[in-house]
Amino acid sequence: MLRNAAFVYTRLMTKPVTIRLDPPDYERLEDEARGLGMRPGTLARVLLHASLGTQPAAPPGADLRLAALDRLIALAKGRPPADAVQLVNEAREDLGGKSAG
Repeated sequence: MLRNAAFVYTRLMTKPVTIRLDPPDYERLEDEARGLGMRPGTLARVLLHASLGTQPAAPPGADLRLAALDRLIALAKGRPPADAVQLVNEAREDLGGKSAG
């Protein structure tokens, strides 16, 4: 019984792969990963899965975050650029608060 369990466990384990990136490429990977709220290694795995045409095994909550980003991008398309300070000031005025500058 233990031998079967060990075989199943071994078959389900992921296989490690090492890749070497030039410093500028790794910095880009880090920046993108940071922007998505994930580790560089996780993003590299997601990108590899996407390039292979398979569904990546996303970390918990990642699919929700990525779906939210997709919705934000879709909403932003075709809209004029916004002045964030102006928007905050207007919101504060609506709430009766002070402006940001």
